[in-house]
Amino acid sequence: MSKKENNQKYVLIIGSSNMDLNIYSQRLPKPGETVTGGTFQQFLGGKGANQAVASTRSGANTVFIGKIGTDAFGEQMISQLSSEGIDISYIIRDSQHASGVAFIMIDESGENMISVAPGANFHLDKSDIIKYADIIKNASSLVVQMEIPIDTIEELLRIASEGDVIKILNPAPLKAIPVNVLKNIDILIPNEGELIRLYTLLNLPEVKSDGKNKIIQTSKAIAELGINFVITTLGSEGCLIYDRENEEVIGVPAVKVKAIDTVGAGDCFNGVLASKLSNGESIINAVKYATAAASIAVTRKGAQASMPFAEEIEEQFKKINQKLRVKKLS
Repeated sequence: MSKKENNQKYVLIIGSSNMDLNIYSQRLPKPGETVTGGTFQQFLGGKGANQAVASTRSGANTVFIGKIGTDAFGEQMISQLSSEGIDISYIIRDSQHASGVAFIMIDESGENMISVAPGANFHLDKSDIIKYADIIKNASSLVVQMEIPIDTIEELLRIASEGDVIKILNPAPLKAIPVNVLKNIDILIPNEGELIRLYTLLNLPEVKSDGKNKIIQTSKAIAELGINFVITTLGSEGCLIYDRENEEVIGVPAVKVKAIDTVGAGDCFNGVLASKLSNGESIINAVKYATAAASIAVTRKGAQASMPFAEEIEEQFKKINQKLRVKKLS
């Protein structure tokens, strides 16, 4: 029985599914340089699929919509998503295009460089989305990223706005976003670089400050387009939340851990945040849970493989909740 038919609350993730081909080496190569001595591992990834795994492992009923090839990689993707307990009823199989592939290089500190061949992901069209309008409108929360076409994103957010859906956009990998798309979302979750580049692409007035003040001013200006919350992730510095309604900036610190692989950490944050908001948590608590989950994910290799389970997240949340003291900056 589908989530729609039995009226269960569910998180809906619409986006990409990739096969990640990872090389771990002491350092990342410079242009024109070959670095040897690394190790190779293959993992299931793709921002959308990663977020779906993070959501379902953290306890939410989760539906994933994406377009996947009929090749061997595609079969592995379908099998793994199904085994996680994700509703894959609405995944579209594409016999004309290969499944998405990402080539990822990771250094010994966990930093990475990524190149993606999107394949079938970039053929998820508006026409594919329209037939799933009821699934979109009845979700409790929706997360979309930018490894699918922008006009598809525009259409699905328009449909979601017809329902009572918490609409989350993770603008990664960043590209130009029409203002009417931004006006249709509730929560924007960029990293610092994406936030600043998006601000520039929107041709907003120059911000003459730096550091956290620049992030705050930039977040405020973007939020004025109609976004309720802008949550900027800052890696080891935690994140900043701009609350447009209350005109508040809230800082949430990171958890100090030894990172070995940061691939998928942002996806973990997004998926868990959507899961917790779907279950009625406040924005602050949802961000705390997402922070706790991401602090576990970075200590493990792989994207989907690194996503923690609900019990682990809860244990980490309890351990760090007293330390994660939010700080109002305005």
